[in-house]
Amino acid sequence: MALFAKPKNHSDITPAQSQPEELGCPAFASLVETLERKPEHKYHILDLAAASGNHIEFFSRFRCRYHIGDVLHLLPDLSPPEEGEPGPDFERILPLNMTDKLDLILAWDGLNYLDKELLPQFSQHLVQQCNPGAWLHAFIYTRGDMAAQPVRFEVLSSNAMRCQAVASGTVGAPCYPQRVLEKLMPGFRAAQSRLLKNGLQEYLFQVQEY
Repeated sequence: MALFAKPKNHSDITPAQSQPEELGCPAFASLVETLERKPEHKYHILDLAAASGNHIEFFSRFRCRYHIGDVLHLLPDLSPPEEGEPGPDFERILPLNMTDKLDLILAWDGLNYLDKELLPQFSQHLVQQCNPGAWLHAFIYTRGDMAAQPVRFEVLSSNAMRCQAVASGTVGAPCYPQRVLEKLMPGFRAAQSRLLKNGLQEYLFQVQEY
C-alpha cells in the first residue's frame, strides 16, 4: 500500500463531547460486494480523510494501493475567490500525481464542508485522476445542522460504521438534493442513494465513461 499525507495541526480543534453513533451503510456494503467480485484486480483507492489504521485494515482485504489525502480538515476554511483573484489551488492542496488512475475515492462527509462554488472545481480535480467507472462514496447531511468539522468515521463491517464529532458546536448543513449535487460534480453521476435513519444521505457516485 502507498500512503501520502500532509502534516496536520490539531491545536485549533476543541475536543468533542458527543457520543459515538453507529449507522448502517447499505451503499458502502454494495460497493464492497462489487469490489470483492474481482479479487484479482489491483485497486487504487484515495481516502480524503487523515490516515486511519481502521480504514487501512478494512481495505487490506483487497489488492490495492491506498493513498491518504488528509484534506477534510482544510475544506471548511476554503473560500471562493474575490473578483479578479485566483481561487484555491487544488493541485497544491491535494496533489494527485500518482502514476495509476483511481478506482475509488472515500469522501466520507467532506463534501458538505466545501463551499458550493468550489465543489465543481474540486470534483473536476478528482475526476481527472479517475478511471472510467471509478466510484466515489460520500455522506450528505439532509437536516439543518451538522458538526462544525468533518466527523471521524470508523468502519465496523461492510454494512456498519461508527462516527463521532471531533469538534464541539454545529454549523448549517447545505442539504444538497441529488439533482443539485450532480450539477455541482461534473463527471460524476449518482449510482446509488440511500437515506439513513440519522438523516444522512449515503451516495455512491460513479465516474461517467469518457
